[in-house]
Amino acid sequence: MIIASISECNVDKLDELGRRYRRTIGFLTRETLLEYLRKNRVLGAWTETGKLVGYLLFADYPDRFRIAQLCVDEEFRGEGIARQLIEALKALKKHQKVIKLRCRRDFPAHHMWLKLGFIPLSEKAGRSSDGHPLTLWCYRLDQDDELGLWKAEESDEVLNVAIDAQIFYDFYEEESTKSLISKGLRNDFLVDSLKLWITDELFVEIDRHGSSEQRRRSMERAHGLDRVYHDRELAEQFAEKLKGILPWASPNQLSDINHLAKTAASDIGVFVTRDERLIKNAVEIQDLIGLRVIHPIELITSLHEETEKQSYSPSRVSGMGLVWKRMSAEDCSNLQEEAFCNAGESKGRFVESLRSYLSQPDKYICELLRSNGLPTAIRVVDKTVAEKMVIKLARLERVSNLNLFGQFLIADTLSLSISEGRQVVTFEYDGISRQLEPVLLKMGFVEDGRRFVRFTFSEILSKTEAIRTITSLVPSLEPRYRVLSGLNLEQHCAPLVSQEDLPCFIIPIQPTFAMGLLDRAQSAEDLFGGDPSVLLRWENVYYRKKSCHKMLRAPARILWYVSGKGAAVVAVSHLDHVEIDVPKSLFRKYQRFGILEWKDVFKVCGKDITKEIMVLKFSRTFTFRHRITLDELRGVFGADGIGESLQSPSSIPFATFAKLFQLGFPDHS
Repeated sequence: MIIASISECNVDKLDELGRRYRRTIGFLTRETLLEYLRKNRVLGAWTETGKLVGYLLFADYPDRFRIAQLCVDEEFRGEGIARQLIEALKALKKHQKVIKLRCRRDFPAHHMWLKLGFIPLSEKAGRSSDGHPLTLWCYRLDQDDELGLWKAEESDEVLNVAIDAQIFYDFYEEESTKSLISKGLRNDFLVDSLKLWITDELFVEIDRHGSSEQRRRSMERAHGLDRVYHDRELAEQFAEKLKGILPWASPNQLSDINHLAKTAASDIGVFVTRDERLIKNAVEIQDLIGLRVIHPIELITSLHEETEKQSYSPSRVSGMGLVWKRMSAEDCSNLQEEAFCNAGESKGRFVESLRSYLSQPDKYICELLRSNGLPTAIRVVDKTVAEKMVIKLARLERVSNLNLFGQFLIADTLSLSISEGRQVVTFEYDGISRQLEPVLLKMGFVEDGRRFVRFTFSEILSKTEAIRTITSLVPSLEPRYRVLSGLNLEQHCAPLVSQEDLPCFIIPIQPTFAMGLLDRAQSAEDLFGGDPSVLLRWENVYYRKKSCHKMLRAPARILWYVSGKGAAVVAVSHLDHVEIDVPKSLFRKYQRFGILEWKDVFKVCGKDITKEIMVLKFSRTFTFRHRITLDELRGVFGADGIGESLQSPSSIPFATFAKLFQLGFPDHS
């Protein structure tokens, strides 16, 4: 076994191995993995044949290491790989005195740490709804530093905050959009960075409850929390000041003031509340008594962003004009919620739903699509389901080109699913903009109860194999797919390949045109990017000279070869229609689909408007996970005895297409 650092070029292997065991080691986004790799904080275990069978992610501090993840392929467990990874980490020691980590007690790895020489120093109740305990394990690197080992129990950086009565009650309520917002403060990922406190005013509020049983239970729970110690005289002074800006006629309003005043008169500088009235007066409260009042979402997302900075960096789609960005509390606060609500849906209900997802950033990725700086779409991805991409929320801002952005939102989600090797995409009915329903159906989704489902098979399967896979993933949909023709099955499950008799072509395209039509990677890297109004479409057209027109026919499959510097085969599409006519006639018919202006079409026809040209109409374009380089393409052509002819469209045998397809979509299993 070879133990060595993992480089950025192996991020796919690292991501794939981690995803298989995400239920027991947790989930990290690809961006987070890249951040660890760039900092050289990942050790890998490789076989002699170059297979990655284990890895260790860690953070290092001047006095300690912290293990973020340790994963070993199930096939290779029992061979001492975990111990070898730990030994490699120990060898990196400079001034560090301990290695620490937290592990759920119910996980199989719990018993492994003792065998590796770690000591269980303390235990905390997990803050998630299941409440599984988290054990703090420590390994002493400096044998002479006994005190350092016991100090390791202390958290690295703890933020102390006080909570109000509503948040306290939410902790013990059944799950709802409201209570989940507060419950997010008890996420397991916050256990080492956040400490929650109460003021004794909570007991005053509990005492006002009409039910003796409720009072008893709440008192017991409150006694289990840490209580703020405050300066009584200072708290009274602060309360008087707050009465000048906040109402205090009712007992509940007076308790709000006392919570704030007692917290401000202690060593704690942050007060967390869902009370919108207090949030709106946050600036005045801070100016008056020096206490920062924030919403739970602001606290949760800011702490999560500190641990996963890379995942909050904007992800470009087309230059600087079209970008995805992971939502922060500030984004949520600045959102014009009514622009994203469905007809008859209350603004408050929508905001609560969105905040309930933001409160669980370890489970959900909430993203905002900005077009020229303006919020255009919202997408919430459930990242807890391994083989499926589940979209909990998909909303469009009511804009004039809503259908266009709807197509993009769906197509981008399909591409994301394929890039991560998932086979099913579902949009939950209750979470989508109603205008998305017809677009989903047009793009191959089918209704299944309260959700829309589409399969994304980036592999070659016979119809029988495809139906068998569909049945194993979503049994209720088997009858609908079984009756589809081979072509319809491919189109509904694209980029699936299932028919050997469907023609296959490789078509060259210039980089400038590719950037606008299909090469998302190039469009994202370019400062200005492609034309979003084209790049967002599900269907597009490409103008060419009337060459090879007798060979090209639809329906067919297209492999797109981008010429020029860095030449590569970058994507696959379905060819839906081929049409030949004079330039002006074609331009009038397809102007809204293509990226070319009339001056460009004029060049295509050699400035002779009587000369016929060709239009290729295509759809279902998906970028390969691996760009097939020119050398790789030549290798496949050479092995199959195909002459290199990349200046014009060419037909290729199915066997050659299959090799290139599998090269572009390497096995994710």
